[in-house]
Amino acid sequence: MATSRNGHDLKDMYNPETNTLDIRSNGLYPSNVLSNLCSNSFRFDGMICGSMEGFLQSLKRKELDRQRQICSMKGGNARKMSVTSWQTDQIVWWKGQAIDRQSKEYQQLIYRAYQAMFEQSERFRTALMQTRGMLLTHSSGESNTYKTILTPTEFCGILTELRDNYDKRDKTQELMEKSVIRKKRLYFDMDGVLVDFESGLAQQSECTLKEYEGRYDEIPGLFGSMQPMQGAIDAVKRLNEYYDCYILSTAPWKNPSAWSDKVVWITKYLDDVFHKKIVITHCKNLCNGDILIDDRGKNGTSEFEGEWIQFGSERFPDWKSVLEYLIPKEN
Repeated sequence: MATSRNGHDLKDMYNPETNTLDIRSNGLYPSNVLSNLCSNSFRFDGMICGSMEGFLQSLKRKELDRQRQICSMKGGNARKMSVTSWQTDQIVWWKGQAIDRQSKEYQQLIYRAYQAMFEQSERFRTALMQTRGMLLTHSSGESNTYKTILTPTEFCGILTELRDNYDKRDKTQELMEKSVIRKKRLYFDMDGVLVDFESGLAQQSECTLKEYEGRYDEIPGLFGSMQPMQGAIDAVKRLNEYYDCYILSTAPWKNPSAWSDKVVWITKYLDDVFHKKIVITHCKNLCNGDILIDDRGKNGTSEFEGEWIQFGSERFPDWKSVLEYLIPKEN
């Protein structure tokens, strides 16, 4: 951490008794980096800003070329360009547009500029976030809004709002990562729910059907050749917007190809939803979750800990009825 600049010692601007940080260009980090004179460059509305001081001083100039020149300057040089002529009618300029210094429009412009610098300058952002819990002050500025382009109250208020809003975003993200806020877990059975079993049989030869009569689910390759149930693909993709979706299916014990065929089918039709989110088991009741859509109560479905939606039943005869039940419930 630098303790001097240009031969001058930097001062500690933090007051532990009042828990305040005075933002000054001659202060120790992070005070000096938060100063408008610090060379935190950024781009705003298509203009290159060499520092926040450059942007603020450029607002006093109506001529676009002159404004662009000053805007690109570093803090110290930009401050030398300060003029007071704007104070007469309280009009400042940005890209050819006249703006009343005392207006809400002006406040919004200034805030957007600081937000752009906050988002683009990692140095500025890191310094500001190190002031968490501190009261920010600026003891050397002019407090009369009619005499300055930015008062200490306006300046510190903007920085505090940026800092606190970013903190709230961080906390929300942390909660989501810890699954304090999470989508409900929704399982889908395959056969008779997502997959049309009969469509696979229709593709088999009479010889094959005769050979496996009474045990069609043992036909090699059968499960990979099946077609989706009507409306199933669109329904899954809609539900995926509201739920944490997984496949929870069973494969015939005596048909080894069925296990891999189910993965092939998912990869072909719904890999964007179920990539590496497939559970194949004969004990569905062992899986933790909120909702299971299945057409039969076998293989642990009837003992599932969450809600069982019986697809094909009188209440849920098709995917339209399932969507009507589940989406309004969560949205």
